[in-house]
Amino acid sequence: MTVRPDELFSSAEPYYARYRSPYPRSLFDFLTDRLHWTTRHQVLDVGCGTGQICVPLAGYVGSVVAIDPLVGMLDLARTAADQAGVANIDWRRADSSRLAELGVTGAAGAVFAASFHWVDRPAVARALDGILAPDGAMVVITDGLTSEEQPDWVDVIAEIRARYLGPKRLAGSGTWAPPPRRHTEVLRDSPFSAVEIVPWSWQRRLTVDEVVGLQFSYSFSTPALLGRHAEAFAEDVRAAVLADHPDGVLVEDNSVDVVLAHRP
Repeated sequence: MTVRPDELFSSAEPYYARYRSPYPRSLFDFLTDRLHWTTRHQVLDVGCGTGQICVPLAGYVGSVVAIDPLVGMLDLARTAADQAGVANIDWRRADSSRLAELGVTGAAGAVFAASFHWVDRPAVARALDGILAPDGAMVVITDGLTSEEQPDWVDVIAEIRARYLGPKRLAGSGTWAPPPRRHTEVLRDSPFSAVEIVPWSWQRRLTVDEVVGLQFSYSFSTPALLGRHAEAFAEDVRAAVLADHPDGVLVEDNSVDVVLAHRP
């Protein structure tokens, strides 16, 4: 699937920065301990978005090369880094097809947090084979919740979204479907074929307004896609969620699969 990042996320950028769930500190503790990343190492964050990975990770390693094709995402990530007092991030505007052009060699790892499904996965793994150190690792963080495990309000909002945008999941000017092969299958056919999957779960409490804002951070319900119906969509979501959660507070269950891939 060919995608244009500007179509997917340009209008979602401020919502992505404000409403996407941060990853728990325990996940960074785990990654850096398991992969032996220290302040001597450089790590790539590919598709860094607004900094949910690169900003906290920078406190564990020597430097992070944060890569994203969208200027707006990088600007918001820089702001997050400045607010956190982080100064060891090398910001690069580039897409995943240009990794070999970045001039980075010997990196200890490359992290893809909710971004690997947007790239040419076999080509990216081949490119990283020339970039990562011999003991370097690819880390793919991807949604681990099944449809049955999603919070009750997710299905309610999906029905509202379908009323506004139709039943198919949109991706910019096109539609999106899950890749025909799982990430683990692609990686096992790549130079990084030694694959381990580690589930990771946490929760956070959300207000109704935060739930509404979260919807605008998704590529399939951005303000650009909703257009003049964005405000009505937001009001319908707010009303439906309050009907089931009148106190205005919800619990978001987050579960990801952390895929660690090494060369054999």
